[in-house]
Amino acid sequence: MKKMTRLFYFLLGTFFITIASFAQTMDSAAVKPFNDGLDKMVKSDYAGALTDFQKALTASKDYRIYYQLGVANQKLNKLDDAATNFKSTITAKPDFEAVYNDLGSVYFAQGKFQDAADNFQQVLKTTKDSTLKANVEYNTTLAYTNLATAAGKNSKKAIEYLKKAVSHSNYDFAYLNLAKNYFLLNQFDKTIEAAQNALKYKKTISEGGPNYYIGVAYQKKNDAKKAKEYLTKAKEDAVYGKAAETVLTAMDKDKK
Repeated sequence: MKKMTRLFYFLLGTFFITIASFAQTMDSAAVKPFNDGLDKMVKSDYAGALTDFQKALTASKDYRIYYQLGVANQKLNKLDDAATNFKSTITAKPDFEAVYNDLGSVYFAQGKFQDAADNFQQVLKTTKDSTLKANVEYNTTLAYTNLATAAGKNSKKAIEYLKKAVSHSNYDFAYLNLAKNYFLLNQFDKTIEAAQNALKYKKTISEGGPNYYIGVAYQKKNDAKKAKEYLTKAKEDAVYGKAAETVLTAMDKDKK
């Protein structure tokens, strides 16, 4: 069961500087190419921006230049270079919390979900920005959800990751996967609870999956009435409909 997800990117591409206001923190020779690069970023000329930021870097090793190099490389899908730039940003200014989200986003795009989660967690430890925190919580949830998918048939490991996922954000798809893995481990009460949460927080999934797992969990608990109630609902679903109908048919045969 796979699902495409989109991360929240916190990219600082709008702060232009002047020689007067930042002379003490950035070499004056770096200011013009830096601002030229930012202007090109706004116009989506990422290759041109990269050239300008590289010029700025020859004059100053300011963390903002490293950061914008990372942003430009990320936009150009040069993920290894972007990761190197973001790491240099951290070295230059370890308390610049937004960069950890961007480094985590690079790792996420590379399929390095544990590294992504670790960097997202770094933001959550320090940030006081409520908007940034909410979005990074969601990113962390996506990272742990993907780790659960990578766990494959190891349901215990998948559940470990999924519990971490939903502790950061009420993600319906993570709850649905929790329901599936609890069912595989014959933990039917937990299956029902997770599937009910998937319904409660439903935004990206259909009702079919949660209804199916609630139904088959009740079937295993020998509650035929509730099992049929939920499986009948699931029968209308494009993905889970055939499976639900198969279980209902088997229940009718057993009754006879």
